[in-house]
Amino acid sequence: MKEKKNHLSALITLVTVFFFWGFIAASNGVFIPFCKDYFNLSQFQSQLIDSAFYGAYYFGALFLFLYSSKNNNDLINKWGYKTSIIYGLVISVIGSALMIPSVNLGSFNLILISLFIIAIGFCLQQTAANPFTISLGPPETGSHR
Repeated sequence: MKEKKNHLSALITLVTVFFFWGFIAASNGVFIPFCKDYFNLSQFQSQLIDSAFYGAYYFGALFLFLYSSKNNNDLINKWGYKTSIIYGLVISVIGSALMIPSVNLGSFNLILISLFIIAIGFCLQQTAANPFTISLGPPETGSHR
């Protein structure tokens, strides 16, 4: 008899984390006008906030692809889904912690670097979270999760 596992707590945790990813990404819309006023930025400079954040998704995915191609080994499969999500969270925490001295120093460039690091962590988390969510139950209903 095959044991049926309950992955409800893992699924609830992932849904909660997905909410926070969306919340932080949507918060950029509020953060841009704040930075524009605080740093006296031009419109182009203020849009670098979105560029740094969403550009990190591109570069993070590109890095994962190039690493996997070069080593013939997928990094996320090597680490595992949960470990990859944890590493992504740690990277995002490092970026968030870097935000504090960035604001205290009044350095817009450091804020952009901080946002880039946060988004690199998000990229890793989201790349691992989608297949992890599918693996939390029967494969035939994976697309419904």
